[in-house]
Amino acid sequence: MGRHGIDVDDLDRWVFNRLAGDYRARPGYPSAIVDRLVALSGGTGPAVDLGAGTGLLSLPLAARGVAVRAVEPAAAMLEVLGEGAAGLPIVPVNAAAEATGLPAGEARLVLLADALQWVAPEAAGLEAGRLLAPGGAVAVVEAHLGGSPFTDGLVALLARENPKARPRPSGRLTQFLSAAGIRARTSESFRDEQVLPPERLEAALRSFSLVGPALAPDRLAALLEAARALADGTGGPTWTRELRLTWGRRP
Repeated sequence: MGRHGIDVDDLDRWVFNRLAGDYRARPGYPSAIVDRLVALSGGTGPAVDLGAGTGLLSLPLAARGVAVRAVEPAAAMLEVLGEGAAGLPIVPVNAAAEATGLPAGEARLVLLADALQWVAPEAAGLEAGRLLAPGGAVAVVEAHLGGSPFTDGLVALLARENPKARPRPSGRLTQFLSAAGIRARTSESFRDEQVLPPERLEAALRSFSLVGPALAPDRLAALLEAARALADGTGGPTWTRELRLTWGRRP
């Protein structure tokens, strides 16, 4: 059972099953943050990636030799992940972050990347703590879009088209880490900037749950047109994010 009581086998109700194709276009993570996570895993893991999606972090971690259990409730996301996982030490796990079914006490790293908003923080934190080996690390990556004229304008555009896209104060990070048994924490910031070609930009926008599945076709078309105009007016679609990594180790 996963978010809001939806069973992971109920494919139609897991919205991310409908977004998997567009997720391919999402920007990946900079090598600096991947390298940091490799170090936190001890170099070989095992690492558990909760809410792994299409493998934006699972795949580069595995490519660096970390054994990864990629936990994702959307089966279609895992299918996309599997396309890039050949020969890599990745085990796809079709489960929710709150109940992975994985053995306890084995993970050197438990990771939750850009998915904090999608989990029940206390239940997922308890599961992360159950999975963690003594001395292992729990890490949370939060992504904040903005920092360039294009992305600053895009954030305002998204908030205008769908008010639910506006950021809201949240204590989820503290809830998650506290439930996982992490007391001492370290935060690090990474900046990521990539220029997306038009087709990739539109797919990345459609992959947002508050855009692709939430907007009527005419409003979605208007949003994509406005994003293209914004890119033309700001020197191009420079997709800029601040990535905050917060982590701690179990004593």
